[in-house]
Amino acid sequence: MKQSSFLYALLAGAVSFSGAATGDAYNWPAYRSDLDYDTKSNIGIVNPPTEFNNNCSGVTGKKAGKWWAFYWGKDRDSRITDVTIDSILKKYDTDFSYLYDTMGWAPDAQAQEGKYSAIYYYGSGTCAGGAKTDTTGGWQTWVAGYTAVAASFYPLYSFNTSCPYNDRVAQMDAMIHEGIHSMTNGYPGAKEAHWFQEAGNTWIQQDMFSHRNGVYSGMGFLNAATVIAPFMPIECYSGWLIDGTFGGPGAQGVTGKNQRSLLGGAQYSNIFPTFMGTWLGTGSVRWIYGHAYGNTPYLLETYALDIGLGDAGVRRLITEFRAKLAMLDMKEWSEEIRNLLNQNFGGTSYWEQDYWDNKNYSYTWKMTPYQATTDSNGILIPNAETTPGWSGSNVIPLKVANGATQVSVTFYPKGDHSNNSNMNFLLAYRGTDGTPVYSEPVTGEGTATLNLSKTPSSTNGTQMVFAIVVNTDYAYTGNENIRTYHFDYRLKPETGISGAGSANTAYYRDFNLDYDWSSLPSTEISSGSQETSSSSNESSSSSVSAEIVSNYNVNITLPIDDNYAPVSFDLKLSEVAKALGISASEISSKATYFAMEPSGTLNTVSTANAPGHWFNANGNVVEYSNANATIYSEFNLTSGTANVGHYPNRVTSGNVYNIIQGFSYNNKQVTYTITISVTNEISNGTSESTTALMYGLEGLSTHIGLSFHKGILQVNYKLDRNDAVKISLFNAYGALVSTEILGQKKAGNHTYVLDWNKMGLPNATYIVKVSCGSYLEAKSINIHR
Repeated sequence: MKQSSFLYALLAGAVSFSGAATGDAYNWPAYRSDLDYDTKSNIGIVNPPTEFNNNCSGVTGKKAGKWWAFYWGKDRDSRITDVTIDSILKKYDTDFSYLYDTMGWAPDAQAQEGKYSAIYYYGSGTCAGGAKTDTTGGWQTWVAGYTAVAASFYPLYSFNTSCPYNDRVAQMDAMIHEGIHSMTNGYPGAKEAHWFQEAGNTWIQQDMFSHRNGVYSGMGFLNAATVIAPFMPIECYSGWLIDGTFGGPGAQGVTGKNQRSLLGGAQYSNIFPTFMGTWLGTGSVRWIYGHAYGNTPYLLETYALDIGLGDAGVRRLITEFRAKLAMLDMKEWSEEIRNLLNQNFGGTSYWEQDYWDNKNYSYTWKMTPYQATTDSNGILIPNAETTPGWSGSNVIPLKVANGATQVSVTFYPKGDHSNNSNMNFLLAYRGTDGTPVYSEPVTGEGTATLNLSKTPSSTNGTQMVFAIVVNTDYAYTGNENIRTYHFDYRLKPETGISGAGSANTAYYRDFNLDYDWSSLPSTEISSGSQETSSSSNESSSSSVSAEIVSNYNVNITLPIDDNYAPVSFDLKLSEVAKALGISASEISSKATYFAMEPSGTLNTVSTANAPGHWFNANGNVVEYSNANATIYSEFNLTSGTANVGHYPNRVTSGNVYNIIQGFSYNNKQVTYTITISVTNEISNGTSESTTALMYGLEGLSTHIGLSFHKGILQVNYKLDRNDAVKISLFNAYGALVSTEILGQKKAGNHTYVLDWNKMGLPNATYIVKVSCGSYLEAKSINIHR
């Protein structure tokens, strides 16, 4: 077998493979252990800033939180209320405090110099620019000499609880995305990040969410571009273009009109940094921001510097990434990668511009992570259109012959660009016990052999192994034509193979993704985090070990609501403090608030207004943005009460939910076991009403009118200005029947129609509520036919 020389050139020291027999499973060697950029030792401890930046003209108001400040001008919209600004600053301070104190990142350059990191209201009249009519968009920019976030009305208004936008959660998270851009630009190597400005940014936000919540799902849909089309390069902007070439790492070759659907968003995919953070540690991603772009503007070239992995190390890194992606071997992220494949496998990618202009589907490609081949006298020839780009790969499914205990395949580089130094090849499979098994990689022409010591997974009754072909070229500087290359090859099955499988079969669905990770590299957060003595910066979760000295059983009757309105209960803080052995005034400073998962794990990082959490229907802690977020409970230590509410339109009358929250101090715990019963109504003995209906109403309706004729309910409403509108329908007892978010409407008179015949509702009294930024009004009508 032709040996791969670069596999022995490990930066961590010499490694001997002399004891491995031909065909034995290959264990990927470790990389250097110091591949990290330690914030504390390189940048130092950064204390929260205390100064505003007063060098921006047009600023008429400003407000600061712990790390961030919000600036606005004379044209601030009245819907960007003080409470809305507080919510913006709270979201920023919560997320970025976690990034700084727990994840080991440093604040941006402005905060490093003692001034608050900045958010400017774009279009309000400040030096950040924009006109009043510029209401959409947000981005990272330069203002008053520093990187800052510029945000227009639309994303800012999303922080207002009255905002009816159906994408308001996504808008709020997108604002954090822009703040992360500002943060990473505070590192010495992030000035020309190109492709990685987006891929690295989305990974940081994902990494924060997964560590904080212990949830490894919800990857952005554009991650699927890397997973479904592994032939595309790692550093690829806009993916596989319609002329068959690839977008360069700095968008070279991209015209804005030559992208394919899904694949055109490849620069937002963070699958490669997910691999780095999972297998080499989160510090290996931060390393790029500390060392990158001194000699090159590109990611893999930077890793190849002598202070990094070197040339041989990067070529091995590319090979390992491609092999593990083919086997969905990403530890906690493996199932989510399978989900991304399931969402796109068998779908069609097409030329976007032709569809937008002409509603025509052209340059179509049936999406699959597997490469199609043609058998020519025992030689497998790949489909030339999707052979690998630079740093790309092909995954060829191969059928195992009946009774085979070993498989071997010979690899031949072919064509003008493939050679015996830039092409690697190996075999791999998933055992039925869940273990991913790899052969030793081959560089250039040679034979890869793999013993089937474990039973390979089967699809349609046939055991499968996979040939993985990898191009390891990574240098773009001085080699700009490389983005136009496809790297050709041939395969010859030798032993244990009965033929190639169809490229359009989802073999990965039969992978068992469960296996023992105990011997794998740790995924713990690196020690580069800033020092802190605050009890609130404990680990986000821990096992229950303290003694529960007191428990309160709380029963809540929660009315169905269309705007998060809560029901309160008394926290009995004096009693709690006594049980913990402290005073009531010391609870906020000494006791640790937590939510207890059904598994018994304590989650101390708030996902609702702190201290507080969102829960799913099973009582597990989730983020507000999670599609299963159902119930929230927030503690107010000043008033000594808790507020419990639900996410609009996610509960039904009769639902019962159970959650547990509490405080711990000095190995003692006090818990609240809260049972929440959802109802359509609350009775006070003489009348019935619900918070949903009454929320925000003041006086008589003056902007809306109702009429019913021949089965059509007509809602006439007037807007004093351009506004976003939501219309809710309730029955006479205040039960929410339906909600319709109409989006942005112009000032003036409008009509919305409800077809009673299609809705199938009985004759009765109903109440219509119109909600917008200017007013909330309701009116009743008797329906009879």
